Amino acid sequence: MLEFLNIPIVAYIIKSAIVIFILLTVFAYLTLIERVVLARIQGRLGPNRAGPFGIFQPVADGLKMAFKEQIVPSQAHKLIYLISPIISVIVALSAFAVIPIGSGWGSKPGIWDPVIGDINVGLLWILAISSLAVYGIVLGGWSSGNRYSLLGALRSAAQMVSYETSLGLALGGVLMFTSSLSMVDIIHQQLNMGIWFLFAQPLGFVIYIIAGIAETNRAPFDLPEAEQELTAGYLTEFSGLRWSLYQMSEYINMITVSSVATTLFFGGWSLFGLENLFPGFSIIIYVVKVAIFLFFFMWLRATLPRIRYDRLMRLGWQILLPLAALNAVLTGVVVAFNWPWYVSSVAGLAVIIIALILIRRQSFVEGTRFEEKGGKGIDVMPATVKLVKFEPVAPASEEVATEEAAPEQKAVQV
Repeated sequence: MLEFLNIPIVAYIIKSAIVIFILLTVFAYLTLIERVVLARIQGRLGPNRAGPFGIFQPVADGLKMAFKEQIVPSQAHKLIYLISPIISVIVALSAFAVIPIGSGWGSKPGIWDPVIGDINVGLLWILAISSLAVYGIVLGGWSSGNRYSLLGALRSAAQMVSYETSLGLALGGVLMFTSSLSMVDIIHQQLNMGIWFLFAQPLGFVIYIIAGIAETNRAPFDLPEAEQELTAGYLTEFSGLRWSLYQMSEYINMITVSSVATTLFFGGWSLFGLENLFPGFSIIIYVVKVAIFLFFFMWLRATLPRIRYDRLMRLGWQILLPLAALNAVLTGVVVAFNWPWYVSSVAGLAVIIIALILIRRQSFVEGTRFEEKGGKGIDVMPATVKLVKFEPVAPASEEVATEEAAPEQKAVQV
């Protein structure tokens, strides 16, 4: 009766529907979790009215977005304006198709294994599809007919180009160790070597995380939105469900970036043999690892300020790209001469330490970092900071001064 479930195309469709439903549900509650996390870090309460502990807040937000008025700007290119958010969501969902979220149910691969498609170019698929995400943002910003939106869209395109190269090179070291683009093969190679590639590729992991945060337009790299500069950037003219579609794509991209980091650098669903503890435990391991990365995204948003745009470009082109190329060269030498994996690890850690020292030294030279003077705990402000000291000024006469009048102050620049 249920033999049709063993037809590959039927299994793929059902698994795709399940994954899409899970992603949309997780997106809704990620918004709640992020608001709670930000509130706790910043000493606030966060949403706690809609349901116990605020668990119905995503439902309330969804209803609000569904019934909110959908405004189309008079100068907008209507067709492109309407389909741009849909493009972003489709691209975000498609990139997740090759992520293995658990081990197989049997000793041999089956069509019902927890992965939609195990293709031999899985990582290449993710990189190719993810690079299309910028089209939804660029088309949405351009079609809005708003100059702020257009500037935000151009920023997003420049940011994508700047960090996509570094991100791809950072993953090159993993590919050299595995000689495969299949996400499933990469996990099995880590099992065979008995290590996570985090230990063999520490430099590649650091570069990937930084570039991945920039790819998803998350703080401190959320320059395409930049409400202080561009109102809301490419989102300025979007509201209601269209605005929520862009937010949905951003959170799904966060999950994808976290899943790729988990798969390539943290062994995916494996945990040194514990994944076989009972059926389905490998999925729990994968979910926990991804959740740790998602918390890291939220932590950064709560603590780091938005960086300046020229420094964003400088970080991508002058720091990350040379380091990613250096990591690829070092890994290539290790693989070519068949040296142990820890040689690449030691070299990567040394490069990270040297880079941090040089960056810190450069920040002192440019006057963008605080430092202590003479070891006495006296802070020396950067040259770019101008201090202002306020001193009270006595009234000219007793007749002018009254009990209700506030004391005058004058500003003296130090």
